[in-house]
This record gives sequence, structure tokens and C-alpha cells, in this order.
Amino acid sequence: MMRAKKAFGVSPIEEPPAPLRTKSALGPRGRAWPGVAREGGPVDVFVRDHVRDSLGVSWGFSREVEEGGFLFGEVHRDADAPSRWLVVVTEVIRAEHTEEAPDALVFSPESFASMRRHAEAKRDGASILGWFHTHLVAGPEDRGLSVVDRDLHFSTFRRPWQVAALVCVDPARDPEGREVSFFARQGDFLVPCAVEVLA
Repeated sequence: MMRAKKAFGVSPIEEPPAPLRTKSALGPRGRAWPGVAREGGPVDVFVRDHVRDSLGVSWGFSREVEEGGFLFGEVHRDADAPSRWLVVVTEVIRAEHTEEAPDALVFSPESFASMRRHAEAKRDGASILGWFHTHLVAGPEDRGLSVVDRDLHFSTFRRPWQVAALVCVDPARDPEGREVSFFARQGDFLVPCAVEVLA
């Protein structure tokens, strides 16, 4: 008797669940980050002190075109509130192969390929937490994500814990005039995240 051949099939691979962790177990708190949210949606963001310095002060961002890159680090479930995510940004890298303009940033397929190569080379288990980009701002009304930004996030960064960081660069006051905000999905919206700095 001949056995019927099984049809070829593809099944999704389940990601292991994020480990439970308390906020206090993430480490000691660093310097305050003025202007960032202390309360927010379903994701709390923790950034290492050197990441805060890179995005908030030391990186020389263009004052003429938008720039961006990618965020790497750890993902945890909040042991005290398991419906919440805790993400720890341990590294931020600039994107390569982008198209930059005064009011837009476009990541190319090569940008994402370069990011994946970076992630694979690290071999430390760091997750791709999301992305960041700059806006050149003139006033308070310019300090939010655009429709294009939201579309990019929802189509590309699909995990519920992935975040978008917006670095608002006031060209006349840079770097003292920079504001950094993080956003995560909540249903069909991107909402501000609570942010703390870790030493």
C-alpha cells in the first residue's frame, strides 16, 4: 500500500514570550530627561544614559534634512502589570541608504538590510525595538508624528512593543532645543510612551 505524500506547508514560528521583569530590576535611574512623558500608553521606554546623550545632545543632526535610524535593546513584560511592555533601548544606530529631505525621510530596502546585518552581527540577543527620526521644527504645532510616520510604523514595525522615537530639532537652538518623544501603538493609534533614563 502506498502512502499519500504530505503536502508542503509553512507554519509560523512562535516567538518565545518576553520575560517578566519589574521596573526596579532594570537598574538604577540616571539623569532626568526634561520634557519627556512620565506616563503613557501600553509601553514604558527606558533608555540607557549614553542613548539619551546621543539622541538628545551629542549627535550632530542635520539642520536642513530629516535623518533617522534604528533602536535596539531588550523587551520585557512588566511583572507588576503583565499587560504592559517594558523596552530598554541599549543602542541606537543611524540608518544607511536613506533618502533625506527637509520634511521627509525614506528608508530604502538597503536601509533595512543593513539594520538586519547589524542585528545579526551583534549576537547578543538584542531585539529591534523600532526606529527614530528627526523633525526640523519651528514651533509646538510641529512636534508630533506625521501621517507618513504613522503609516511607516504600522506597516513595518508590527510588534506591539516596537516604538517610534521622534527627535525634534529646532535648527536655531540645536542641541539645546531638542525634544525627544517615544510613541507606541495602542489600537489604531500611536500614543506617547512614558520614558525614563537608566544609568
